Amino acid sequence: MNRFLPRIAIAALALALLSIPSAPAAYADDQPDGDVTWSMRPSDGAGEDGRAWIERELEPGESVVEHLLVRNLSASTVTFRLSAADGYFTETGRFNMLTADQESVGVGTWIELPDEVEVPSGGDAIVPFTITVPDDATPGDHPGGVASSIRTSSNGEFGIESRVGFRVMTRVTGELAPSLAAESTGTFTGSWNPFDPGRLDVDYVIENTGNTRLSVTPQVAASALFGLVSFTVAGEPIAEMAPGESRSGTVRVSSVWPLFAYSTKVVASATGVSDELASGETASASAASVVVAIPWAQLAAIALAALLIWLMWQDRRRRERLVSARIEQARQEGRESVSAGSARSLRRGAPVIVLVVLLAIALPVGGATPASAADDTDLVGPHGVVIHVEIARTPEVAPVAPVAPPAQVDRDVSLPRPNAPDFTALAGIGLAVMGVGAAAYVVSTRLRSPGRGSAP
Repeated sequence: MNRFLPRIAIAALALALLSIPSAPAAYADDQPDGDVTWSMRPSDGAGEDGRAWIERELEPGESVVEHLLVRNLSASTVTFRLSAADGYFTETGRFNMLTADQESVGVGTWIELPDEVEVPSGGDAIVPFTITVPDDATPGDHPGGVASSIRTSSNGEFGIESRVGFRVMTRVTGELAPSLAAESTGTFTGSWNPFDPGRLDVDYVIENTGNTRLSVTPQVAASALFGLVSFTVAGEPIAEMAPGESRSGTVRVSSVWPLFAYSTKVVASATGVSDELASGETASASAASVVVAIPWAQLAAIALAALLIWLMWQDRRRRERLVSARIEQARQEGRESVSAGSARSLRRGAPVIVLVVLLAIALPVGGATPASAADDTDLVGPHGVVIHVEIARTPEVAPVAPVAPPAQVDRDVSLPRPNAPDFTALAGIGLAVMGVGAAAYVVSTRLRSPGRGSAP
């Protein structure tokens, strides 16, 4: 047990050392405990004069004395730091001053005032300050401001500065030249659905290039299809812009169909502004741009529809060619059937044709056969056809006395009888009758042929 006592004592001593709180560091800028609340307004040297800020028109080299009033609303006396700096307007139109770590080059260097002022609880302090315009100051508006601040800190490295102030606007006399410059770009965002429109975004930047404060009203005009489609949209008004400042904005237009390209134009119209000084200066600027809006979804839908129509047309042509081929095949089969029927008919009538040919050969032979005398014969052929045949007989020639041979030869000579029938002529008549019958048979067979006519 005794051997653990030293260890316990050492642990207790270390715990005691860790539990001792460290003393906070003290700073000259640290303020008393509790919240500090105060206000600061312009003054005429006796108290508040109702102005929200100070605006003065001075000539180069001129000097003027103004006053500020600091009111301490906290429960203890507070020492406030006083400062002057160049001023500017934020994107939202609020006035602000450069921070302590930023160097002033304008009105912030023209103002002289004490570094600090001590204000009792619930009391006011009026502090005079001087505005001196340099001899080489340029004409126009020069924004600046004065402020009272406190710095609070919880450690030695970081601190938070809180300040309250108002603007000091100084206009140097001379020629005022209000001027603007504008730039614009645009983008189009389409939809994958070809039946949904897209969105047109036009971004613009407007800069006050003159020497006076301006209030600007921007407008965006867009057109497509050579002006057939056009619209105008107003941008966010700019309440106040100091010389050298710029503002950016975006005009978004929904439900815009992609029409390949939109011509956009940003037009900025400005007027001079001043709270205490009358001014009516005006200025304007414009910037044009082209926004590409390709209707990819719509083109894809049109291409798909065209492809479907082409496929349907090709299918229809294929079916028409198939039907035409079938019709031509049927016609060819019909022609082949007719040709085959004609060949069969020709084969059946071949014997008859041969007989006709023989008849054509026999008729001249029969006509040249000598006969004793002319004779007319009427023959009745098949189907009641009457054939009139004239048989010409060879005219009788007077006999010529034979020349007596040198030697007597006994010979029996049989001369044809004049009235005997001519069998050659009869054969010709028979062949003619057979030819006529064969021709009639062929004609009747051709008329009854089922292959006659056009193919289906």
